[in-house]
Amino acid sequence: MTRYSPDQNKRIVLEAFETLFNRRDYREAEKFWSPDYIQHSAHIPPAATGCSTSSGRPHPRSATTTPLSLPKTTL
Repeated sequence: MTRYSPDQNKRIVLEAFETLFNRRDYREAEKFWSPDYIQHSAHIPPAATGCSTSSGRPHPRSATTTPLSLPKTTL
């Protein structure tokens, strides 16, 4: 396993988020997320599919969408 310094880790994370959220290059962003990545937010699907969906656009290989869940309120 490769060991990275904190500065190297920071650069990798910034590049990943720049690629996914700013450039919206979903294919390139896939290299930063493992297919086994566990997404802990209930409203975001797992792995790269979830990351790209949460960035505002469905992942090109995504066959499903996650429904929006809102609490029921009484008026």
